[in-house]
Amino acid sequence: MSFDAIDDEQLVTRCQEELPYVVTAFEELVRRYQLPLFAMCRRYLSVESDAEDATQEIFMKVFHTLATFEHRSTFKTWLFSIAINHCKTVLGNIKRQQERYINDDEVTTHTADEAKDSAQQFESDDEKSCVQRVIAKMKASERDLLLLRFTSDLSLEEVASTLGKQLSATKMSFYRALEKFKLLHEKYCA
Repeated sequence: MSFDAIDDEQLVTRCQEELPYVVTAFEELVRRYQLPLFAMCRRYLSVESDAEDATQEIFMKVFHTLATFEHRSTFKTWLFSIAINHCKTVLGNIKRQQERYINDDEVTTHTADEAKDSAQQFESDDEKSCVQRVIAKMKASERDLLLLRFTSDLSLEEVASTLGKQLSATKMSFYRALEKFKLLHEKYCA
């Protein structure tokens, strides 16, 4: 059966009626959003295997909670709000695990080396890696705005809804984050 003529909201309604016994409509939602969701997770987490795991975990969360989706927002914004929150949790867990295995001497050495060599690191990386590093240097709220807008291809209205913020505040924050990105990119990637 082809779902090309059915929009997301109709698919979600169908999923809510059929899950967990019939999964064809859910499979179509996965097909539609797997690549954009993976791209956002990849940019957020920086490691492809972590992004693959996160994408799968997000779709599992959606599978188990789709019955409670109330259609107050579009499915797309609901999905990406789950994704951004999941990526934040995964990133926090990764950072905590890394901190456990670094002793005090390595932290001091690493911090000094990072400050001294950061310009050299950025110059030697290719453009894609440099962009990834610049994004990683930004605050989480700035990173969220940029990743949702550019890697997930959400409109600013959808980004605002995903993050639970007013559109005007989202626009202002987005343009500030974009300016900061440009400055960091010029500094480290030019």
